[in-house]
Amino acid sequence: MFDLFRSRDKVVRLMLTGMLCLVALSMVTYLIPGSGGGFGSGNSADQTIVASIGKEEVTSRDVSRAVQNMTRSRQMPPELLSIYVPQIVKQIIDERTMAYEANRLGLRVTPEETDSAIIDTLPPELVKNGKVDGATLSALLQQQGMTMADLKASTARQLLVSRLEQIVAQGVVVSPRDIETEFRKRNDKAKIQYALLAPAKYQSEAEPSEAEIKAYYEAHKADFKVAEKKSYAIITLDPQAIGARIQPTDAQLQADYNSRRNDFQTPERVKARHILLKIDAANTDAVVKPKAEALLKQVQAGGDFAKIAKENSQDTGSAVQGGELGFLVKGQTVPEFEKAAFALQPGQISGLVKSQFGYHIIQSEAHEQARLQPFDEVKPQLIADYQKRQASREMQSITDKVLAELKKDPLHPEKAAELANTTVTRAENVQAGDPIPGIGTSKEFDDGTAALRKGEVTPGPIVLQNGRAVLAVVTDVQPAHAASLEEAKADVKNKASQEKLNKLLDQKSNDLIAKAKTMDNDLEKAGKALNIEIKTSPDVDRQGSIESVGSTSSVPEIFTKPVGSLIGPVQVSGGRLIARIVSRTPANIAEMAAQANSIRDEIRQQRARDRAQIFQEGLRERLKADGKLKVHQDVIDGIVRNYQRT
Repeated sequence: MFDLFRSRDKVVRLMLTGMLCLVALSMVTYLIPGSGGGFGSGNSADQTIVASIGKEEVTSRDVSRAVQNMTRSRQMPPELLSIYVPQIVKQIIDERTMAYEANRLGLRVTPEETDSAIIDTLPPELVKNGKVDGATLSALLQQQGMTMADLKASTARQLLVSRLEQIVAQGVVVSPRDIETEFRKRNDKAKIQYALLAPAKYQSEAEPSEAEIKAYYEAHKADFKVAEKKSYAIITLDPQAIGARIQPTDAQLQADYNSRRNDFQTPERVKARHILLKIDAANTDAVVKPKAEALLKQVQAGGDFAKIAKENSQDTGSAVQGGELGFLVKGQTVPEFEKAAFALQPGQISGLVKSQFGYHIIQSEAHEQARLQPFDEVKPQLIADYQKRQASREMQSITDKVLAELKKDPLHPEKAAELANTTVTRAENVQAGDPIPGIGTSKEFDDGTAALRKGEVTPGPIVLQNGRAVLAVVTDVQPAHAASLEEAKADVKNKASQEKLNKLLDQKSNDLIAKAKTMDNDLEKAGKALNIEIKTSPDVDRQGSIESVGSTSSVPEIFTKPVGSLIGPVQVSGGRLIARIVSRTPANIAEMAAQANSIRDEIRQQRARDRAQIFQEGLRERLKADGKLKVHQDVIDGIVRNYQRT
């Protein structure tokens, strides 16, 4: 499919390798080409324009695809998406603006260079004699919501950006003095004596008296407020409960079954487990086949297939399950695997089955022919589906009746509840964020009732995350007001205690420093005099850490002040630090030659990144000013909100 072209753009190859290896590995793990998805639907919501750069557009589909690939590869936990999505959008826009500028400057990437970059990133099992099976690669890309055209366009764009960045980075110079300075910075070491005044140790001394609590309250009275609180009468409508009261007749279910017969047609399928030994550049056919044959002999001799699979299979997705793949239908697996699996009888074990991924040993657990599931078998599902449909229809009717009754007589919500065959739940004196009886904490409830005053009813049902709907009337409102000492006492006590503790730590820190200064900066003697423990650190460098203190980066003075100097008090994660520099060991300059090349490369790369960032920021502002770059922040905000709700 591709002809090899031996030009190399290393940075782009590395970027693409992660994406394409992810595609191939997901294929090996699951053996199911069609298991991915979620993109390529083509609906208009996927094509909302996020930004336009010249004539090119970045759409919400581009963002979604990038996000899904990152979560699929577990580079980013789903719960953090709302935080990182803006950065992902920025990276996409920055890449497109750099590609736009590269094109404007006349930089070009040939189709041969693009093909070569793609080939160099593919796993060895997908490349034979410099050629790629286009059908296989297209199937793999489909799992990622990509087409071959998408891949080529993305690769060419990244090559362009890489070349522009190389031009921007030209002229970065790293002098011998720069290398020596960085070497010394990395390898200078220091030793300190130190005291760490931990808050927990002095907490009991910081307990405020009643008089101190009162004094703190009087001094900070404006800081303590009681938020508005409301009381509610709540009627909850549960579609499952409504559906459970609906009992369809057999005639109704039979009619439903007859109209949905296609839904109950099950194709021929097999339940199988397998052992996979992969073939790749490091493990050739000649190496892998004898190992596979040895495993085959073990299972044929009665060995525990699941145990052997767990210990030996290189399909990490199924190995932990003893090789279990579950039920498979035709078209789900690669052809060689499918042919062998569907030819086996339950309990039978295949010979060695070779596919593009390596050698498989397959055990059939069950084999079911295509059939129409009979009425009695699917009757429970028919009942559940019928109840769900009818409940959905009745929910609207019941909601309308309950809402009308509540608005007519908000003082007697029990009447409205009777119409729904349910009861009223009372929530007394709650504020936003508090748990609601029968509901728990609910942003939907808080948002739906925020604007309501006493006697007012929710304008419509509030749909909760569990599918239930609630209607509520506000029975009482306690306005927000300045808190009395009694209302805020717990909060006042905590803050008064924290203030007293901080003053106590400051006092003890200053006493220790003052005492040490009277003893010619001898911190150890001062600590003994004040009954404060003094520790001595080992020699540490700027990347090191100190017991209880943490990273030395939080106390940079230990590498800059003269030996014998006192440092502190410094706020570190463990408390207040007071230290004395005991000694400093300069870097051994004789060792610099061994590190010089790596230090030079790291400095050059960092300076190149800094220069590229400055260039990108300037380019972005210039294109905006020229009207070539338009960013639709409202669309980006909407995308972020969607991820906040997931």
